[in-house]
Amino acid sequence: MQTGNKRLSIIWGCMLAAIAFITLQARMPANSQEKAFDSGAIPLPTFTDITRQAGLTMKIICGDEASDYLTEVNGEGACFFDYNQDGYQDIYLVNGSSRKLEAAGTPPHDYLLRNNGDGTFTNVTRQAHLGASGWHSGCAVGDYDNDGHPDLYVTGLGPNKLYRNNGDGTFTDVTDKAGVAGPKWDIPKWSMGAAFGDYDNDGYLDLYVTNFVKMDPLHPGPRPNEPHPCIFKTVPIACPPDVYEGEQATLYHNNHDGTFTDVTQKAGLIRKETGRGFGVVFSDFDNRGLQDIYQVNDVGPNFFYINNGDGTFKDASFDSGLAVDGSGNNHGTMGVTVGDYNNDGLLDVFVANWIRQGNTLYANRGGHVFEDTTEAAGLSHLGYDYCAWGTKFFDFDNDGWLDLWITFGHTNEQVEKVYPEESFAEPNYMLRNIQGKRFEDVSDAAGLRKLPKYSGRGAAFADIDNDGDIDVLVINKNNVPLLLRNDGGNRKNWLMIRTEGVKSNRSGIGARITVTTGSARRIFEVRSSESFLSGNDLRVHVGMGDLRQADQVEIRWSSGQIDRYRNVPVNNFYLAREGNWLEPDPLIHRNPSMPALERQNPH
Repeated sequence: MQTGNKRLSIIWGCMLAAIAFITLQARMPANSQEKAFDSGAIPLPTFTDITRQAGLTMKIICGDEASDYLTEVNGEGACFFDYNQDGYQDIYLVNGSSRKLEAAGTPPHDYLLRNNGDGTFTNVTRQAHLGASGWHSGCAVGDYDNDGHPDLYVTGLGPNKLYRNNGDGTFTDVTDKAGVAGPKWDIPKWSMGAAFGDYDNDGYLDLYVTNFVKMDPLHPGPRPNEPHPCIFKTVPIACPPDVYEGEQATLYHNNHDGTFTDVTQKAGLIRKETGRGFGVVFSDFDNRGLQDIYQVNDVGPNFFYINNGDGTFKDASFDSGLAVDGSGNNHGTMGVTVGDYNNDGLLDVFVANWIRQGNTLYANRGGHVFEDTTEAAGLSHLGYDYCAWGTKFFDFDNDGWLDLWITFGHTNEQVEKVYPEESFAEPNYMLRNIQGKRFEDVSDAAGLRKLPKYSGRGAAFADIDNDGDIDVLVINKNNVPLLLRNDGGNRKNWLMIRTEGVKSNRSGIGARITVTTGSARRIFEVRSSESFLSGNDLRVHVGMGDLRQADQVEIRWSSGQIDRYRNVPVNNFYLAREGNWLEPDPLIHRNPSMPALERQNPH
């Protein structure tokens, strides 16, 4: 009898376990029920410092040894783009200046570095007719005239610059002709972030530019060694942004003839309370096929504008939850990145904030509503004592989940002389995404803690060696940049897609790419600008884990055209031409025999 009862107990226990397993499977997200992206653990990728061997020896200048004025504090960004269409991502380094160098008549200039395809870069600034000097801030890349050659926009204190790519390795300054030098105010304009995006879906890229503060160079405020200086932790410093009024951002509409028109007022973007603008992104946050605008500001709430589809925007900064954090606090925000970190089909937002304010992760809940999920994701205290700048969602280990990079750097050199724990140099962080639920600090395992620390600013991201994983460029204040090669990210599978618009803008900016494997659907977007005053590789990188193909790749273009391709093999570079084909990218010398994939009927 006891033996029979024992058997019944075992059978009943097995039945309960089976029921529990079936129930758990039913409750799991759809993408978790499919084949996992990863079937086994492998070592994490590591970042290798290749700065010197790559030939990046130039120092990026922002002020003198100690910052006396706000112009010397913020630092610069950088852009990756394939300016000569040889299949390799080149680098544009934005440079600032200093009072000593300007007084000596030798101000530094920007740099264009050509990727040689062998791990090295060559300075071609002079040959390309680039390299203007000044207090420059950031850059943005986009083919504004649809001629097939990516153009370059550079922001700064004073007139901004638009350089038209001539397609022969040279550029022409067309700023005045195009009408995008910036507004002519009584106090010189100081622009920071810029982004290209087609907000009206007319097939031409428009341009949004953030402006910072009203600071008169003739009366910039007290220096730290003058009477009544600004103070941080009892230490005299360069006066911070909240001492100055903010400035109005500018939206330029592309007129299709090489010129732009300032439509800021017409679009409904004039504000009574202006922001101290830093970063900006164009992105389709509610999957309607329209590019919204998110501008992040230093010392004040951030701005979120919903695209009405008629050439105007609605201010939804506070209604969306993106103006402040979940506790209602606004911060000093420098950097911003957008991506679907939890693979739910909606684009989320991460913003990089000032010292002891905490950075903020916003999960997109649909309907232009965002929730502060910073604490739940394990990010509340990470880098809390540091100042965050450059940042990016990208899949550094190709496991199918977007990871997160943050670059840190203190703002004031004077402070560590009194408080040594307030180091001016601060570390970079690599945070691994754990199934869209939380982020894990893997900076040490990824080799970042072996590297020297600098006071970082902008950060840009690209596959510089075309090996299927994303490498990182960090701009450091008054130092050489840091170029980090991703070693081992391509141990997992991947896709890389370059877009070419036909009815849509030639760069394909704004195109939505959906990659389906079973019932798992992940979304990506072609975007010009992100991070802090920087621009990334315009090719869309998709980590595929252990999967051998994507069941379907769907591309929704800004024109409304939808292209679908089935059974797309991994570990290939593709060119997607609107309405035509998905073929091996002819700029990349890999798998030349692989046939183009036929476009499927979108209906």
